[in-house]
Amino acid sequence: MIFLLILSAISLCSFGQNYIYYHQTFNRVDEDVLSENYNLALLRLDSIYTNYDFIYAQHCFKSLQICCYVDDSIRANKWLNKCFTQGISIWFIRSSELTKKSLAYSTTMETIQDFDSLYSIYKASINLNLANQIDSLFEIDQKYTQKVNDGFILFRHTIFGLKWIINNKKQFTIINNIIKEYGFPGEKLIGLPKTYEDSVSTVRYISFWEPYIREWQAYFMLLHYFSTKRNVSVDFKNTLFQNVINGNMTPFQYANICRYIYRHSKNTDYESYYGNDTITNRKRLEVGLNTVEQEKRNELIQRERRKNKKANDEIMLE
Repeated sequence: MIFLLILSAISLCSFGQNYIYYHQTFNRVDEDVLSENYNLALLRLDSIYTNYDFIYAQHCFKSLQICCYVDDSIRANKWLNKCFTQGISIWFIRSSELTKKSLAYSTTMETIQDFDSLYSIYKASINLNLANQIDSLFEIDQKYTQKVNDGFILFRHTIFGLKWIINNKKQFTIINNIIKEYGFPGEKLIGLPKTYEDSVSTVRYISFWEPYIREWQAYFMLLHYFSTKRNVSVDFKNTLFQNVINGNMTPFQYANICRYIYRHSKNTDYESYYGNDTITNRKRLEVGLNTVEQEKRNELIQRERRKNKKANDEIMLE
């Protein structure tokens, strides 16, 4: 087992910071957690911590959950530190039945006292100008989207719908230019949305749905753009995939955008990553997703947790 983990670490180093391998590792962590092999899960997390400069906030939080579940206070301290430097606030740590244990460990006292300086590292690591630009774009997007969803019914698919489509095209041009110049404006580039600074609404959400810590604004705007037929070349797909490899975009976001383009534009250069055949699963694994069966299993587990009001008490799954 140790030998295999050493080989895995060597593989990570050989390929550089390739985030396909990163996401594949977290899929394996799920299998470890569900089979209660926590020691192996912790070793995998050690390899992520050592080999990747940027770690998604959700995965920092998940790693802290696992450490707290097995009462590994030493590892909990380094993951709590990592949570703070990836933009997670103390109140968010306190909101989870699992992670709030980390705030009582003697090993984490110094890290908690250093929260402000650690959080400033997070702020310094992101492009605040781009973050503000994406926030502004998303605010406009939501204004038009709300009218399409909830406006006067006779105008939803006429006046409001047309304005929504025109705005989606404008937004896409801006976002595509950002992608070309900086990379996909996801969490690695612009940090987390400002909604995570609102403890009241966020705690209410995660207490039922389980913690969810993602930058989703540019991703949603691209889904809105591609929800109608668009002419898009395979170059755009290749660019998005390179952003998955670089850690700017998650495999789930990439796959869902490809699905929208495939479904609405009938573009054969794109494919759906949601099916029931062996080829689909192979393609999913290649981009860092878990299999269709594993995804459905995880969804059923999460649904059962919500039903039993335990979503916030358990280790989150991919």
